Amino acid sequence: MQYIFEKGNLHGKKLLLLHGTGGDETSLLEIARYLDEEATILSFRGTVQESGMNRFFKRNGLNQFDLESLEAESDRLVQMITSVSEEKGIALEEWVIVGYSNGANIAAHILLERHFTIKQAILFHPMSLGVDTQEFPISTKNIWLSVSENDPIVSKEASDQLIQQLKNRQVAVTITATDSGHQITMDEIKQAKKWLNERQTL
Repeated sequence: MQYIFEKGNLHGKKLLLLHGTGGDETSLLEIARYLDEEATILSFRGTVQESGMNRFFKRNGLNQFDLESLEAESDRLVQMITSVSEEKGIALEEWVIVGYSNGANIAAHILLERHFTIKQAILFHPMSLGVDTQEFPISTKNIWLSVSENDPIVSKEASDQLIQQLKNRQVAVTITATDSGHQITMDEIKQAKKWLNERQTL
Protein backbone atom coordinates (compact mmCIF):
# COMPACT_ATOMS: atom_id res chain seq x y z
CA MET A 1 0.00 0.00 0.00
CA GLN A 2 1.61 3.26 -1.10
CA TYR A 3 1.79 6.11 1.37
CA ILE A 4 3.51 9.39 2.21
CA PHE A 5 4.93 10.08 5.66
CA GLU A 6 6.02 13.59 6.59
CA LYS A 7 7.37 14.16 10.09
CA GLY A 8 6.15 17.42 11.56
CA ASN A 9 6.87 19.50 14.63
CA LEU A 10 6.90 17.72 17.98
CA HIS A 11 3.85 19.70 19.09
CA GLY A 12 1.93 19.41 15.81
CA LYS A 13 -1.10 17.20 15.25
CA LYS A 14 -0.81 13.74 13.72
CA LEU A 15 -3.04 13.70 10.62
CA LEU A 16 -3.89 10.48 8.76
CA LEU A 17 -5.23 11.20 5.27
CA LEU A 18 -7.63 9.08 3.21
CA HIS A 19 -8.50 10.47 -0.23
CA GLY A 20 -11.72 10.29 -2.25
CA THR A 21 -12.36 8.29 -5.42
CA GLY A 22 -9.82 9.19 -8.09
CA GLY A 23 -7.43 10.80 -5.64
CA ASP A 24 -4.11 9.60 -4.32
CA GLU A 25 -1.81 10.09 -1.36
CA THR A 26 -1.11 13.72 -2.36
CA SER A 27 -4.73 14.83 -2.73
CA LEU A 28 -5.35 16.05 0.83
CA LEU A 29 -1.87 17.31 1.66
CA GLU A 30 -2.71 20.98 1.13
CA ILE A 31 -5.79 20.67 3.35
CA ALA A 32 -3.76 18.89 6.04
CA ARG A 33 -1.14 21.63 6.05
CA TYR A 34 -3.88 24.23 6.38
CA LEU A 35 -5.40 22.34 9.31
CA ASP A 36 -2.00 22.35 11.04
CA GLU A 37 1.15 23.58 9.37
CA GLU A 38 3.22 21.74 11.97
CA ALA A 39 1.43 18.41 11.56
CA THR A 40 2.97 15.01 11.08
CA ILE A 41 1.21 13.51 8.05
CA LEU A 42 0.54 9.92 7.03
CA SER A 43 -1.37 9.66 3.74
CA PHE A 44 -2.40 6.44 2.02
CA ARG A 45 -3.33 5.56 -1.56
CA GLY A 46 -6.29 3.22 -2.00
CA THR A 47 -5.34 -0.11 -3.57
CA VAL A 48 -8.54 -0.71 -5.55
CA GLN A 49 -8.82 0.46 -9.17
CA GLU A 50 -12.09 1.56 -10.73
CA SER A 51 -11.74 2.69 -14.36
CA GLY A 52 -8.24 3.91 -13.55
CA MET A 53 -9.31 5.68 -10.36
CA ASN A 54 -7.93 4.84 -6.91
CA ARG A 55 -10.42 3.73 -4.26
CA PHE A 56 -10.20 2.14 -0.81
CA PHE A 57 -12.77 -0.60 -1.58
CA LYS A 58 -14.75 -1.89 -4.55
CA ARG A 59 -18.24 -0.93 -5.59
CA ASN A 60 -20.54 -2.36 -8.22
CA GLY A 61 -22.02 0.97 -9.30
CA LEU A 62 -22.82 4.30 -7.67
CA ASN A 63 -23.40 3.63 -3.95
CA GLN A 64 -23.57 -0.14 -4.58
CA PHE A 65 -20.81 -1.31 -2.30
CA ASP A 66 -18.93 -4.60 -2.46
CA LEU A 67 -19.10 -5.56 1.22
CA GLU A 68 -16.58 -8.40 0.88
CA SER A 69 -14.06 -5.93 -0.53
CA LEU A 70 -14.98 -3.39 2.14
CA GLU A 71 -14.19 -5.79 4.96
CA ALA A 72 -10.97 -7.08 3.39
CA GLU A 73 -9.69 -3.59 2.57
CA SER A 74 -10.67 -2.30 6.02
CA ASP A 75 -8.52 -5.02 7.57
CA ARG A 76 -5.67 -4.19 5.18
CA LEU A 77 -5.84 -0.49 6.02
CA VAL A 78 -5.97 -1.10 9.78
CA GLN A 79 -2.93 -3.37 9.47
CA MET A 80 -1.01 -0.76 7.45
CA ILE A 81 -1.86 2.09 9.81
CA THR A 82 -0.79 -0.05 12.78
CA SER A 83 2.43 -1.17 11.07
CA VAL A 84 3.54 2.31 9.99
CA SER A 85 2.61 3.77 13.38
CA GLU A 86 4.73 1.18 15.17
CA GLU A 87 7.61 1.79 12.75
CA LYS A 88 7.44 5.57 13.31
CA GLY A 89 6.90 5.32 17.06
CA ILE A 90 3.48 7.01 17.02
CA ALA A 91 0.65 5.76 19.23
CA LEU A 92 -2.57 5.06 17.33
CA GLU A 93 -4.45 7.31 19.75
CA GLU A 94 -2.47 10.32 18.50
CA TRP A 95 -3.82 10.17 14.94
CA VAL A 96 -6.68 12.27 13.65
CA ILE A 97 -8.14 10.76 10.49
CA VAL A 98 -8.90 13.26 7.72
CA GLY A 99 -11.02 11.58 5.06
CA TYR A 100 -12.99 12.69 2.04
CA SER A 101 -15.82 10.79 0.32
CA ASN A 102 -14.58 7.21 -0.25
CA GLY A 103 -11.79 7.75 2.27
CA ALA A 104 -14.24 9.19 4.81
CA ASN A 105 -16.53 6.20 4.26
CA ILE A 106 -13.90 3.58 5.02
CA ALA A 107 -12.72 5.64 7.99
CA ALA A 108 -16.23 5.73 9.47
CA HIS A 109 -16.62 2.00 8.81
CA ILE A 110 -13.38 1.21 10.63
CA LEU A 111 -14.27 3.41 13.60
CA LEU A 112 -17.68 1.73 13.89
CA GLU A 113 -16.78 -1.88 13.05
CA ARG A 114 -13.21 -2.44 14.27
CA HIS A 115 -11.63 -2.41 17.73
CA PHE A 116 -9.35 0.47 16.74
CA THR A 117 -7.99 3.02 19.20
CA ILE A 118 -7.95 6.09 16.94
CA LYS A 119 -10.33 8.49 18.65
CA GLN A 120 -10.72 11.50 16.37
CA ALA A 121 -11.70 12.03 12.74
CA ILE A 122 -12.55 14.79 10.27
CA LEU A 123 -14.84 13.33 7.61
CA PHE A 124 -15.77 15.38 4.55
CA HIS A 125 -19.04 14.18 2.95
CA PRO A 126 -19.23 10.66 4.40
CA MET A 127 -22.19 8.30 4.19
CA SER A 128 -23.40 5.12 5.82
CA LEU A 129 -22.35 1.96 3.99
CA GLY A 130 -25.32 0.08 5.42
CA VAL A 131 -23.21 -2.02 7.79
CA ASP A 132 -24.09 -1.94 11.49
CA THR A 133 -23.00 -5.14 13.21
CA GLN A 134 -21.08 -4.08 16.35
CA GLU A 135 -22.07 -2.86 19.80
CA PHE A 136 -18.74 -2.43 21.61
CA PRO A 137 -18.26 0.97 23.31
CA ILE A 138 -16.81 3.80 21.21
CA SER A 139 -18.07 6.69 23.34
CA THR A 140 -14.52 8.10 23.67
CA LYS A 141 -14.42 8.98 19.97
CA ASN A 142 -14.96 12.49 18.58
CA ILE A 143 -15.91 13.05 14.95
CA TRP A 144 -16.42 16.20 12.90
CA LEU A 145 -18.23 15.68 9.61
CA SER A 146 -19.72 17.75 6.80
CA VAL A 147 -22.99 17.17 4.96
CA SER A 148 -24.72 18.91 2.06
CA GLU A 149 -28.37 18.71 1.09
CA ASN A 150 -27.28 19.40 -2.51
CA ASP A 151 -24.75 16.56 -2.58
CA PRO A 152 -25.33 14.52 -5.78
CA ILE A 153 -23.36 11.55 -4.41
CA VAL A 154 -24.42 11.36 -0.76
CA SER A 155 -28.15 11.54 -0.09
CA LYS A 156 -29.49 13.14 3.06
CA GLU A 157 -30.79 9.72 4.08
CA ALA A 158 -27.31 8.18 3.75
CA SER A 159 -25.58 10.91 5.77
CA ASP A 160 -28.36 10.93 8.37
CA GLN A 161 -28.03 7.15 8.71
CA LEU A 162 -24.31 7.44 9.44
CA ILE A 163 -24.88 10.21 11.97
CA GLN A 164 -27.49 8.08 13.72
CA GLN A 165 -25.14 5.05 13.75
CA LEU A 166 -22.48 7.18 15.45
CA LYS A 167 -24.87 8.72 17.95
CA ASN A 168 -26.33 5.32 18.80
CA ARG A 169 -22.84 4.33 19.92
CA GLN A 170 -22.45 7.56 21.96
CA VAL A 171 -19.83 9.08 19.64
CA ALA A 172 -19.50 12.86 20.02
CA VAL A 173 -20.47 14.18 16.58
CA THR A 174 -20.02 17.75 15.31
CA ILE A 175 -21.85 18.47 12.04
CA THR A 176 -21.20 21.25 9.53
CA ALA A 177 -23.92 21.65 6.89
CA THR A 178 -23.25 23.18 3.47
CA ASP A 179 -25.14 23.64 0.21
CA SER A 180 -22.11 23.22 -2.02
CA GLY A 181 -22.55 19.71 -3.39
CA HIS A 182 -19.91 17.02 -2.92
CA GLN A 183 -16.75 19.11 -3.10
CA ILE A 184 -14.75 20.28 -0.10
CA THR A 185 -15.18 24.02 0.46
CA MET A 186 -12.94 26.50 2.24
CA ASP A 187 -15.67 27.11 4.80
CA GLU A 188 -15.73 23.41 5.66
CA ILE A 189 -11.96 23.36 6.05
CA LYS A 190 -12.08 26.39 8.35
CA GLN A 191 -14.78 24.78 10.46
CA ALA A 192 -12.78 21.56 10.65
CA LYS A 193 -9.67 23.49 11.71
CA LYS A 194 -11.63 25.28 14.43
CA TRP A 195 -12.91 21.95 15.71
CA LEU A 196 -9.41 20.44 15.58
CA ASN A 197 -7.90 23.35 17.51
CA GLU A 198 -10.53 22.93 20.23
CA ARG A 199 -9.66 19.30 20.84
CA GLN A 200 -7.39 18.59 23.72
CA THR A 201 -3.99 17.19 22.89
CA LEU A 202 -4.04 13.48 23.61
